[in-house]
Amino acid sequence: MESFYWRNKVAVITGASVGIGASTAVTLANAGMVVIGLARRMELVEALNAQVTGEGKIFGRQCDLSDDEQLISSFNWIQERFHCIHVLICNAGILKANFLSESSTKDIKELFDLNVIATASCLRETLKHMAKIKVPCHIVVINSVLGHRIPEVPVPLFSVYPATKHAITALCQTVRQEIHFLKLNIKLTSICPGMVDTDFLNVYSQAVDELPKLQAVDVAKAVLYALDTPDGVQVEDIILQKMRKVD
Repeated sequence: MESFYWRNKVAVITGASVGIGASTAVTLANAGMVVIGLARRMELVEALNAQVTGEGKIFGRQCDLSDDEQLISSFNWIQERFHCIHVLICNAGILKANFLSESSTKDIKELFDLNVIATASCLRETLKHMAKIKVPCHIVVINSVLGHRIPEVPVPLFSVYPATKHAITALCQTVRQEIHFLKLNIKLTSICPGMVDTDFLNVYSQAVDELPKLQAVDVAKAVLYALDTPDGVQVEDIILQKMRKVD
């Protein structure tokens, strides 16, 4: 990727310790980016450097994104130490498999706090910074196919998770309009995978074992594709699903 525009530039990834976030961190570092991974388990983020074969590097920062003070101080720390945030990957999120009728208010609030409010707060902090630095920037939000449609499944243990993802779909559209109104040079891409084979699905135990699933690296490659588009070309939405095997 000799002509990769983002080489040596700074990417921030939330939820970077495992799964899609970890795979994206390694992919971007191998493309030559400086990656800061925010996660509760910082040591797992730092350990990803063992998988980096390119010229980039991954730095970890411990942060509980549901704590607004930690979130704001982390973004301030990144700006002080690395000066610029060129790319933001909003990936952090949680899933609790349950019926709504059996979900506690605490669980419902936790889902909205991390999946929606923390994402909005990360977008807010990053937009303020990107508006000041006046260079081309890109925001990628890891959404879900459940932010567009809710499939019929044998046991619908979705609770409010799809509602949080529909909120993210709306948020991406309103922020994109805000970027246009404020005349900012920022692209915004929403990436909506179907089921991905990560620890995220452990809440469903054996219920999804036989279903076709993407790999985390498939989503990381979609991020790279969106980032590597020419100046003036914005990929607004990517929906990707694993195809069933054909006998």
